[in-house]
Amino acid sequence: MSDRRTVGRVARLHFENGLTHQEIAKLYDLSRVKVTRLLAEARQTGIVEITVHSDERPFYEVERALADRFGLKRVWVSPPIEPGDSGGQSADNRVLGVTGAEAMQTLLDQATRVVIGLSAAVSVSSKCLPKFSAAELEIFPLAGGRAGRASGSNPQELVATVAAATGGQSFQLPAPLIAADSRVYEALMDRAGCAAVLEEAAQADLLIVGVGAASKVAPVFRQQVSPSDLDEIARSTAVGDISARFFDSAGSAVRNDLDRRVVGLSLAQMRKISNRLAISGGEDKAAAVRAVAESGLINHLATDLTCAYALLSED
Repeated sequence: MSDRRTVGRVARLHFENGLTHQEIAKLYDLSRVKVTRLLAEARQTGIVEITVHSDERPFYEVERALADRFGLKRVWVSPPIEPGDSGGQSADNRVLGVTGAEAMQTLLDQATRVVIGLSAAVSVSSKCLPKFSAAELEIFPLAGGRAGRASGSNPQELVATVAAATGGQSFQLPAPLIAADSRVYEALMDRAGCAAVLEEAAQADLLIVGVGAASKVAPVFRQQVSPSDLDEIARSTAVGDISARFFDSAGSAVRNDLDRRVVGLSLAQMRKISNRLAISGGEDKAAAVRAVAESGLINHLATDLTCAYALLSED
């Protein structure tokens, strides 16, 4: 993090006095790249706030085409994210995060209870949420997570992030994403109170999830399963997953031992929630996003331009 005074001075020279990056660099004996980074930091830290007085959406025609093609209630499309970054929390993935946050805020404003599934895209989107008042909102995790050091890869942290932005009340699910075996699963549901939390979560009026590609299993999931579980996924008809609930190209659940050990809502329970938003981007996610959109598993979508074009090009 740079000195705040330097950031402020550079920001004033550029945004108020109209100096170019090169002119500021010469004035302060800095490189032009350093000036660019300082100006980016000014926006990220809130020293500079930009307000665009327009309702025009950059990719309105693409959003409309996707909504019409898949029968979605609403679509938000971001600029393309860089290849390889669709599953990570890189600076490039923040492009989708800003658009995902816009979609989240729009739907959270109308919700009374939301259930949120962990993914990199949903995590970044949640961190991009502006603070707004939704004090009556109840926020539940879609599934269990993992114990250990806070890292942003836990649904409990994700729920807390959304609660901090909205002023809503967060609820916890004290369980791993995947139970070690059926006996552990039953114990968690019966004695750890997980069943009661999930029953409440199933009554939500908003679902917010990420969509993963079966060919690229997320690290948070890989850490909790055995090599045989991963082999079973690879041999199955799965094209993607939502919080370890794997589905095929028709959006139907892939039934196996692993699915029976997931501590979380089922795909059938997710379908019963009235508003269902997926935040997912990148060309590698197109097959999985297509499956959930065509099958009606989701009815709102926030994605990037690359994934959007891939979805439309298969018509």
